[in-house]
Amino acid sequence: MKEVKAIAAAVREGKKMCAIKLSQMDLLTGPYTSRKMKPLVDKLNLPPVEVKGVLEVRKFNIGQPVPVIKAIPQADKILQAIKAIEREGNTDLLARWNDYGQKQLQTRASDCRMDISSGFQVDSVVEPFKDTVDTTTGDHKDAVKDMNLGKWHIGRDVQYGSEFLDFRENLWLHSSSITGALFALRETYEEVGIVNPRFLDFDTMEQRCPTARSFGAADPGIKSVVSIVNLGYHWGAFFIDVHQKRSFLFDPLQLQSNLTSLKNAVRTVVETMLNMTDRIQFDVISGCKQMDNSSYGLWCLVVLELLLFGATLENWSDYWSDSIYEEVRYLRMSYLHKVIRLQGHLSVDIDEVSE
Repeated sequence: MKEVKAIAAAVREGKKMCAIKLSQMDLLTGPYTSRKMKPLVDKLNLPPVEVKGVLEVRKFNIGQPVPVIKAIPQADKILQAIKAIEREGNTDLLARWNDYGQKQLQTRASDCRMDISSGFQVDSVVEPFKDTVDTTTGDHKDAVKDMNLGKWHIGRDVQYGSEFLDFRENLWLHSSSITGALFALRETYEEVGIVNPRFLDFDTMEQRCPTARSFGAADPGIKSVVSIVNLGYHWGAFFIDVHQKRSFLFDPLQLQSNLTSLKNAVRTVVETMLNMTDRIQFDVISGCKQMDNSSYGLWCLVVLELLLFGATLENWSDYWSDSIYEEVRYLRMSYLHKVIRLQGHLSVDIDEVSE
């Protein structure tokens, strides 16, 4: 690792040196930023390639020739391969796409494209979303260049900073982006508890309940409980006013089937966790609706923040404005900026910290 750090320093200083090898990219296994690591990644001279097909994980046998890496897939495909290998608990494995080739665990190099534009109409932005109206495109670029793209933790949950870059484009948000944004809301508003969005990933109550409360949703003093959950390639949200014993459900598509799933999730898990069985009143937020095929998670965040800011079903029109539909780009960059700021308060993989 010392050798790799020395190479990285030499590259940043523009010194002449031998070609960079993929085996020297261990520096990207710990916390790393685009500003420091992009010059090193560029020295690899790996052209981008679009990977398609089904991912397959195979054992790397002793004596088997190490696959020659000739191109670099999309960042999400690299993370998919890394996570598939990590689930097996054996780094002597290879991830393979039949129509492309093989990729080893070490290939964590992701290209942080700086395609950032923050143009928006100030008059279209309503409270409480005006807190980043003075943030310039340059501010956004600097923040992204300096953010940790590697692993960091929320409790025991591992997050990959590179997944937060989904906010920059019109993409479906990863669970890491959703979780990070929820914690950013908790830092902004008082006495907010978060139900771990991953609790529905499990089949049994014995698994769901501990997961749901793992972010402190049932801690003493909590007044509002929020979460955004995956309803099957689709995000939905719920907000619970603990004192009033009232829950607001939100589905960006306003489908009854999704609202029923949200209500069942609250009744079977969250009510029990909060000791409110059969005592919660349910209401549906219908004043915001999905306008595209990729911003489900974003609108869930927007609705939850409005509720935390003071909106209710009765006064929704006092807080909501249809003009906000025109500022999806602004909202995405605003939440990304908040999540990047949040990183400074949460832990990274300290055993792998690289200078």
